[in-house]
Amino acid sequence: MKILGIEIANISGDSFAEYIKDAVKKDKKYKISKVNTEFLQRALSDRDFSKVLNSSDLNIVDGRGVMWAARYLTIPIAKNKILGPIQAFGQVVYSGLSIVFNPGFIKYPISEAIPGVEAFNIVMSVAEQNQAGVFIFGASENIINLAVNNIKKDFPDLRISGFMNGYDFQIDNKTDPVTEINKTDAKILIVALGSPKQEMWINVNIGKLKHVNIAIGEGGTLDRIANPSQKSPKLINRIGLEWLWRTIFNKSKTETRNRLQKLWNAVPLFIFNVVKWKIRNGQIKI
Repeated sequence: MKILGIEIANISGDSFAEYIKDAVKKDKKYKISKVNTEFLQRALSDRDFSKVLNSSDLNIVDGRGVMWAARYLTIPIAKNKILGPIQAFGQVVYSGLSIVFNPGFIKYPISEAIPGVEAFNIVMSVAEQNQAGVFIFGASENIINLAVNNIKKDFPDLRISGFMNGYDFQIDNKTDPVTEINKTDAKILIVALGSPKQEMWINVNIGKLKHVNIAIGEGGTLDRIANPSQKSPKLINRIGLEWLWRTIFNKSKTETRNRLQKLWNAVPLFIFNVVKWKIRNGQIKI
């Protein structure tokens, strides 16, 4: 289904694992994006970013905020110009509260979110089981070294074909990520440059990668793998607010560095734009 103009897949963790398993074996290149509310918000004002997201082979849901939007947009409202907006704003309250108090309510039409680290671990697990090489590109030198060490501990049989930080190539024009990646036999490429830079980089360069079948934008996932203390508490995960915890407490790799600004974009402004879209266009029919 489309949410604010972006195509979003309704896919479970198990189905995502099967998707990666099949994609690794095919002679085709796949672009995968993990979409949260910040992505959808940015896509509204950035046409290039919107086009790149819609060119992805798979956009998976990263956080219950996107699940809420999908559910909210499918709730019927009256076509009356007065009653419709009143209903739309009222629906925000009970659908929003359901995220915490009745999580099952938002599991339609998108039944499951696959948060950042969880999705990353699924990809690493499939790569390990299928002996598919992985190249990791992005983050700082310190973060990527810590992350790779922790990944090796969690997936001892995983073949990491290579890794490269995301800063040298921006400073030293002689350091070309494409050349470095092509020196390896990596089938899966992890790009952690922060959004929208990572999605844009993948879109421009995936055709130049000789062996890579799958390229995935990972945002701040490497930070949380390098520093497990950044992970949200289990209670927060249980009630589906891991995405909000990340927005408030974890260091951002997006262009918007201010946490209050990030929170404003990811929650109030996003909700406002979803409501505005529904009032203008009506409910989404599945």
